[in-house]
Amino acid sequence: MKYKYLFTACLILFLSGGLFAQSYFGIYAGLNSGKLSGDSPGKFKYSSSLNMAVGLGLDIQLKEDVYLAFQPSYVDASSKLQHPKEIEEEEVYQDSISFDFKQIALPILMKLISDNKKFQFSGGFELIFPVKLIADNTAEKIDLMDDINKVNLNMLFGLGYRIPINNNLLNIDLTYSQGLTNLANNLDDPDSLMPRIRYTSFRLTAAWYLPIGKK
Repeated sequence: MKYKYLFTACLILFLSGGLFAQSYFGIYAGLNSGKLSGDSPGKFKYSSSLNMAVGLGLDIQLKEDVYLAFQPSYVDASSKLQHPKEIEEEEVYQDSISFDFKQIALPILMKLISDNKKFQFSGGFELIFPVKLIADNTAEKIDLMDDINKVNLNMLFGLGYRIPINNNLLNIDLTYSQGLTNLANNLDDPDSLMPRIRYTSFRLTAAWYLPIGKK
């Protein structure tokens, strides 16, 4: 419930700020490279996968070089679980279980713009709402949505490059997302496939922004 209050308060602030400042609205798409981390069964380990992320962006100008940003997005956060195998007396890992993991992300960021207006530094938090988590070991598929929390919290840090094109903006951003809460809700189950996990990722995105509000 507290996440809903935080989201509502920030949304009101975004909308009210847009009436008095030069703000930007746009769309973005890019690559999401991430993996699950934490407890894994036996000697298994998690590995990263390269997937897609798409979303919308609303940047509200608070000061000349400070923006409050809201970026709802759909993120493919699929990952893999690998098991060890000995080949010629050397232990190597190979794919064993694939996690088809999809989520809705609601980031809330502060953006600081450099003096030359070319770079931006961002930081904040994002609420994560999982919409799909299926474990596939080729023999069967297991739906794990009941084993994870419906709302989770991540911390974000980012670095971006701003390219003005007429009155519009093309932004290239690299963002690091670190899970703060445990995705799993079954810590008391010793036989759980994922007793304690978090999701960590890097996102490389390109965004096209149009100016809105007063200049």
